[in-house]
Amino acid sequence: MNLKRIYNTRNYIETNYNKIISISELEDISSYSYRNLQRVFYSLFQETIGAYQTRLKVEIGYKKILYSNNQISDIALEVGFADVQSFSKTFRKHFNCPPSTARNQKELLLNDFHPQEPVYNILDPEIVFIPEITAYYSSCKTSYINPEIETLWDTLLKNEITEPISDFFGIITDDVLITEKSKCTYEACIVSKTTIRNLPTKKLFGGRYARFLHHGCYDTLEDTYQQIFGAWLLNNDIEVSHLPVIEQYIKNDLNCNTPSEYLTAIYIPLI
Repeated sequence: MNLKRIYNTRNYIETNYNKIISISELEDISSYSYRNLQRVFYSLFQETIGAYQTRLKVEIGYKKILYSNNQISDIALEVGFADVQSFSKTFRKHFNCPPSTARNQKELLLNDFHPQEPVYNILDPEIVFIPEITAYYSSCKTSYINPEIETLWDTLLKNEITEPISDFFGIITDDVLITEKSKCTYEACIVSKTTIRNLPTKKLFGGRYARFLHHGCYDTLEDTYQQIFGAWLLNNDIEVSHLPVIEQYIKNDLNCNTPSEYLTAIYIPLI
């Protein structure tokens, strides 16, 4: 099994989630027959390729319903459905409600999931444009529990890396409001001039972001996210993109001895 090829294939599906992807394209990228690719893909990710593509479309559609002002009929076409009827049918199957109800319950949903009182000194992000960069990465299924993520980083950093690592990033691929915990993915990313042959690469950034700073250990990161989505987002007329949230570990356990002094930038993608 060539994990790098499989991850490259999944990355291609993610990038082209709203387009028709042919069997020959997937075979060319993976260097597997489609039958073997399906088998390996399922063994790694517990989903068929078709189910994964459909889930991406409908979950990204849900993100657009929650975080943008686009019409639901337009969102249906943007995420790759033929019409709003087929989008609504699939949406209802996944989330047990129609898209219109999901939009009408946005404020209730965010307040219920992020109930903490706002702390205004962290709710003043810098709006920045970040150029696209390329990073090596490894991923794991996790409901964003720290021990699982720490294990992933330990494994990633065991690779032979001869040049200094210039940046450490974490990709919060899924929205826990939308994606089942068993299907959530976290990606540990490093930027280095070293060629790491057994790791896949992917593009990060390339757009506008709201940049928040979290001071302190990772155990309290959720508190900051509660302020972002439970206060800042609901109180600002800002549209958030469906792209993943990115964390940058500026001060971490490799360059800082005290967890209370860790510094993490949280990048919320903007439309």
